[in-house]
Amino acid sequence: MGNSLLDRLERQDRAFAHKVRDAVREALRSAGLKLPSLAVERTVTGGYLVQLGGVTPEVASELATLVWTGAPYVHAVRGGEFTGTSRIELPYEQGELLVDTVTGRVGEFSRVTEQGELLLLPVGKGGGENGGGVGNGGGGEPWPVDRCGVRHPAFADLVRAGITRPARRSAN
Repeated sequence: MGNSLLDRLERQDRAFAHKVRDAVREALRSAGLKLPSLAVERTVTGGYLVQLGGVTPEVASELATLVWTGAPYVHAVRGGEFTGTSRIELPYEQGELLVDTVTGRVGEFSRVTEQGELLLLPVGKGGGENGGGVGNGGGGEPWPVDRCGVRHPAFADLVRAGITRPARRSAN
């Protein structure tokens, strides 16, 4: 590579793309997410793209939650007023299993409370003919969880909660 102005601009663009990729990787890592195919790619026209790559639906859901959570801040920084979250649709269906990340409890998504929190219904160990499972009255009262404080359960979460059959889906 030479030292022409075009060569220097190309190196500058490449370095910037790599710096942005590293910043995205670090930001996601701090939130507990990893995009395995995060990379920088040179286009046919000579420009650079930060490729986010393919991810599992669980990672995409967590990424959406992170973006959703940061939206008021980004909007405010760019000079607008945040108007609320009433237009934002949640990616959860009634009856979908979620893990409260603070307590580790597994619950069924019921609804959004007036305070904007998610209301989870207890599931898991309990009596009933199924010997555990979804919707069997796992014991305890429903509890509110911050929208950012949930994730989809891993198999180990389901085993720990004593869930023996899959979550029911809404009829919608």
